[in-house]
Amino acid sequence: MDEKNYLKYLHDTYGFYESQLWECVGVPPRLIANLKYCGVTYPRINDEELTKSLNVELLKNTYEYMKTSNKKLIFIWEDVEGYWEDFKHHERIHECCQQAGVPEDRIVYLNNDISLNERYDRWFSKQSKYKTKINMISFPFLIYGYVQDYGELKYPYEIVKYKDRQKLPTKHFITLMGRQNWFRDKFWNYFEENKDIVNNGYISYLHKKITLPNSWIDNRKFAENQKELKSSFLKERILKYESGPQMDNLNSYYQDSYFSVVPETSNGIYVSEKTVKALYHGHPFTIFYPAVDMNVKKIGMLQKLKDWGFETFPELFDESYDNLKSSKPYGDLYKYHNWYEDLLGSELKLRYETFINDFKKLANMDIKKLHKICESVEEKCIHNRKTLMNLKIPIDVVLNQLNIILSKQK
Repeated sequence: MDEKNYLKYLHDTYGFYESQLWECVGVPPRLIANLKYCGVTYPRINDEELTKSLNVELLKNTYEYMKTSNKKLIFIWEDVEGYWEDFKHHERIHECCQQAGVPEDRIVYLNNDISLNERYDRWFSKQSKYKTKINMISFPFLIYGYVQDYGELKYPYEIVKYKDRQKLPTKHFITLMGRQNWFRDKFWNYFEENKDIVNNGYISYLHKKITLPNSWIDNRKFAENQKELKSSFLKERILKYESGPQMDNLNSYYQDSYFSVVPETSNGIYVSEKTVKALYHGHPFTIFYPAVDMNVKKIGMLQKLKDWGFETFPELFDESYDNLKSSKPYGDLYKYHNWYEDLLGSELKLRYETFINDFKKLANMDIKKLHKICESVEEKCIHNRKTLMNLKIPIDVVLNQLNIILSKQK
C-alpha cells in the first residue's frame, strides 16, 4: 500500500488525517527526524486508551505501508502516562501481530516508564505463546513536553541565588498532590496529625479540594466573549487535575520554600510534571513512587535522572529509598489504595518509613540550618535547570537503541 492509498484509507475509514500521524507529546524534532528516517508511526485513531486504537486490519495496512516506504520499523507509543502492563498494551500488540502476520521485531513500543524492559522481559519469559519480542524503549516524553511549554513562556522563572535575594524563604517545603493514591492519602493524614509541620510548608491535595491560594492563572478578565471565558484558566480546571506552565502560578511558592517533596504517580516509574516543576524552579527534591501496579527490583528513578545528567541531593535526603524494591500487592483488593499497606506488608512500610523519617528531620529542622544546607547545593539546582532546558542524553540513548534494533533487521 503506497502512501497515497494508505492516507486515503486512514481518512475514509477513521477520519484520520496525515497531520495527526506524528502528533506526540514531547518528541523533539531531532528524534522525530530519525524516527521518520527508519520507520512509520502507528496511527492513534482513538484519543482514549491506546488499546482502542490497536486492531489487526490497521496494523496489517500500516505494515504494508512500511514496506512500500522502504522503512524497517513501526513505532507505537504511550506518550502521556507510564501505564501499559495493566492495560496489556504488550499483549494486545502481540495478538495483533500474530493475526496480521506482522513480525514482532518490527514493532518499537515507547513509554515513559523506566521499568518497561524489566517488567516486559519478566512477562515474556513466563509465557510460551509468543516467540519473538517486541522492541521496548523507555523515553521521557513528559519531560520534553514540559520543557517545550516552559520554553514558550513569555516570562520564564528566574532562579536567583540566596545571596542576591532581598527576602529568604519562610517555608521549609512545598508538596503538590493531585489525584488520590494511597501514599498521598497517608501523607495527608500525617499532616492532619502533625499541624506543627503543616505550618512549615505549602501543601495542596486536589483530591480533597485543597489548593494553594492563587496558584493558577485566571484569564477571565482578558476574555472577550463567552467562548473564551469557558476556555480560560479557572480554578475549576485545576481541581480537575489539569496542570501546566501556561496554567500554573506557582513561582512565589517555590521562591518562598527550600525544597520539594514530590508525590509521584502510581502507574509506572517515570518523571511526570511533578518532578519537572522542581527541576525547573531550582529546588532540591525527594520523590516517592507509590508504584501500586508493578514488581521491580528497585525504584531507580534517581539513578536514571543522574544518567540523564541531573544532580540529586544526598546532602539533604536519605536516597537509599531509590534502591528499595517495589513489589506488586497481592489479594483481591490490591487495587484499593486503602488496603495497599496491609496487603503489601513490610517492604512498603520500609519505603514509607525511610521517606517519612527523612522528611520529619528536614521539616522540623531549624530554618537557618536548612538554609545553609540548601545554599550549599545551590549550584546543583542551577545545573538541573540548565540540564532540563537543554536535555540531550535521553535522545542519544534512544538513537543508540534504534541503531541496535536496525542492525538486527534482515
